Amino acid sequence: MSTTAPGSKETEGHEETEAHRAWPLVSVILATRGRPELIRESLRAVVAQTYPGVIECIVVHDQEDEDPTLTTLGTQQHSVTVLSNTHAAGLAGARNTAVERAAGAFIATCDDDDVWHPTKLEKQIDMLLTHPDLLVVGSGIRLLFPAGKITVWPARADHITRAMLLQNRVKEMHSSTLVVRRDAFAKVGQYDELLPFGYAEDYDWILRASRVGRLGAVREPLADIRKDVPSWYRGRADMTATALPYFLEKHPEIASSRRGHARILGQIAFAKSVRGERGTATRLAGRALRRWPLSPHAYLALAHVATGVDPGRVQTFARRFGRGLA
Repeated sequence: MSTTAPGSKETEGHEETEAHRAWPLVSVILATRGRPELIRESLRAVVAQTYPGVIECIVVHDQEDEDPTLTTLGTQQHSVTVLSNTHAAGLAGARNTAVERAAGAFIATCDDDDVWHPTKLEKQIDMLLTHPDLLVVGSGIRLLFPAGKITVWPARADHITRAMLLQNRVKEMHSSTLVVRRDAFAKVGQYDELLPFGYAEDYDWILRASRVGRLGAVREPLADIRKDVPSWYRGRADMTATALPYFLEKHPEIASSRRGHARILGQIAFAKSVRGERGTATRLAGRALRRWPLSPHAYLALAHVATGVDPGRVQTFARRFGRGLA
């Protein structure tokens, strides 16, 4: 029987060891390019997490010089490391660079223009520790639009099924919400660096993850997703028109979901119309509507074919459909 007195140094050390086991090291990956102020805001939110365990935040600069001053934003408990992308240029390569460097039992990702709520990691790690069958956990989000408009988007379910992902991109499994077990990358593989323009690299990865493990979500919104700043990928028709056909070829199972298949066909149709390929756009929109007559993307594509209005105005109008256009 131990004779160690309560409150002794040995007891305190034992308690600290038990706490460390309960709250394992988490590696947070932040890939960044050309956003020196926004990355600092995102990074401060990671460092300010209420998570009781240790966080190592790995910032990967993609196609730009490292900013070593970012390390000064860290603390002893929540440290910051700065790297350069050593893989293919783009988000997928930058994230893979960090995954190979990460030491955590869990790995979380955040985009450089998004901001976590203070309790995000604590609540998600608690869910993962409580449910060892879960491979990945996302969360609800808040979408921040221009002019101060905010859309609150709670997660639709505690468990996100593969059928949901085939039908819909499921924004609750956004790259800025995901926390995954480290061994997930051994089962799923790294981010696909061959995706054209790195388009939808998080959706590609989570679809692959749904083949090998269960996915969960904290319903509460725990991350702010900016829609009020320029994106390297948003609004670029050439990217969509090139990347999504690759995506459909890589994930033929999407065709098993009439609604999901129609969604992507409609997105390609809209991109083709923006590029001036109105005949192709019309045919693709028709295919989408034959697959799912209520597909909003197909109707938006046809509206653009007919009017040629500014794509930004069409997208602003589309936001009124909410989850239907996710």
